[in-house]
Amino acid sequence: MPTRLCRAAALTAALILTSTAYGEVIKPIKSSRAEIAGAIFSKPGVSVEHGPDGTSSTDAPVHTSADGAFQTGMYKSGPFREEIAASPGFPYEEFLYFVSGGVRLTSSDGSSMTVRAGESVTIPKGWSGVFETKGYTKIYVIYDAAAASRK
Repeated sequence: MPTRLCRAAALTAALILTSTAYGEVIKPIKSSRAEIAGAIFSKPGVSVEHGPDGTSSTDAPVHTSADGAFQTGMYKSGPFREEIAASPGFPYEEFLYFVSGGVRLTSSDGSSMTVRAGESVTIPKGWSGVFETKGYTKIYVIYDAAAASRK
């Protein structure tokens, strides 16, 4: 019985030492309800930009892949309107889930949609049109293949 116990202990120790010898353990990253409700914007690593018209936006990245091509996080913004020209168009793929507020997207062909809190939209790379909002908070996922080549 003690021999089996010693073997089990030795095997467990070997597994622990082997896993730490090969680098850091990769773990999932969770955003809590409190963070999604706004607490995330007071954490370290958050950036705030102030526009010339007095509006501000706040970006709270949660995860960026090692190559920089994939990023998740939360973002909040005051009112603004942005025209995205056909060339080059929207610079990356983005999934947006609106926690509060919303956005009106008018594509270059004149078609438009409104996305409100509790809804999501995916904006493909190259999209062109008008992005208008009275303010929002979103959870985002970005894929930017060009970011990987810049690293």
